[in-house]
Amino acid sequence: MTFKQVPISELSPGSYVVQVLEQSGDIAVKHAGWVRTAAAVALLQKKGVKVVLVDPSKQLKPELEAPASSEKNINHDLSDPILFADELPRAERIMVQSQQVQRHVLDAAKHDEMIDLSLVHEVSSGISSSISRNQDVLLFLMRIAQHSDALLQHSINCAIYIAAFARYLNLASDKIQALITAALLHDIAKSNYDNPLQQPDHIGIANSLKLLQKHPQLANGVSLWISQHCAYLDGSGHPKITAVHIDAGSRMLAIVNTYEQLTSPLQDKLGPLTASRQLLQQTPKELDARLVQHFIKCIGIYPPGSVVKLSSGKLALVLENNIKKPLLPKVKLFYHSVHQHHIPIRILDLAKQQEESIDACVDLKNYGLNLKNYL
Repeated sequence: MTFKQVPISELSPGSYVVQVLEQSGDIAVKHAGWVRTAAAVALLQKKGVKVVLVDPSKQLKPELEAPASSEKNINHDLSDPILFADELPRAERIMVQSQQVQRHVLDAAKHDEMIDLSLVHEVSSGISSSISRNQDVLLFLMRIAQHSDALLQHSINCAIYIAAFARYLNLASDKIQALITAALLHDIAKSNYDNPLQQPDHIGIANSLKLLQKHPQLANGVSLWISQHCAYLDGSGHPKITAVHIDAGSRMLAIVNTYEQLTSPLQDKLGPLTASRQLLQQTPKELDARLVQHFIKCIGIYPPGSVVKLSSGKLALVLENNIKKPLLPKVKLFYHSVHQHHIPIRILDLAKQQEESIDACVDLKNYGLNLKNYL
């Protein structure tokens, strides 16, 4: 059997490690064996392991962080969230803090300086807590945010998406925070480009990991997920690895990264319904089909912050997703597109009536309206 040399950044859970080939620390592998979890891979990296020798014939199938075989374990109900209005002030403060810290992170990365990870972890904790109280509020604020820095907003949006996604999958709180951290840090090397989101998605991975090597305390798979977030299940992405080598966290980050790029208001991209269809088209060859289905259910076909046209012609702002009935969210009516005039503001739960349904997502710019006037 031919063994294979694998950089630690590409080592996937389930690999059978025969020997450590290159390292900066003094760890010794006394017995060959499987590295079963992302945390174990991160620990090897933390201890200075750089390259290992693996036996590809003994690769185990990676276990998803959430049970794949038992749908009843997925957190469809997400318990009873606190009221939207009650969470809004806290979520607004978290959004402001996230933007300030992410600005620090990107500036530090641009100048090859140390990143204050304590601030990043504080933001990750804040996002996780807000999502646990009522995920719709941050999803709403994220979508309506007005910011000139596309890379900064992309990172924060990915962090919020993956926080909601991970909680929906009932992942442990430390895993959720680690995934949020990975989302915040996954594109930091792109801060050196004038038009960062116009660059190929994989272009900054190596430099991002190089910057993060200054932080050996960064654990729980963060570097692994960043290294693999452009990998596709069929081996056509970057790095050139296939499904058996791609960790569940990497698959999740790939999904939210792709969706955010497709829907980013700063990039004038697709509406959420079209973007969801695009994600589904990328399964199962590129993206994990089961996880994509869960992600769409989690954030909704019409995510909070979207503007929709109802069957009557009225325009409404989506406030809250309905996980059990994703086509029937709670909305705020404000304008009649047929009669071309404003209407009294009214909150309507589409799941509790039969007169109205959603016809399509719309762009308010096409009606000469500014979303900020209806928040």
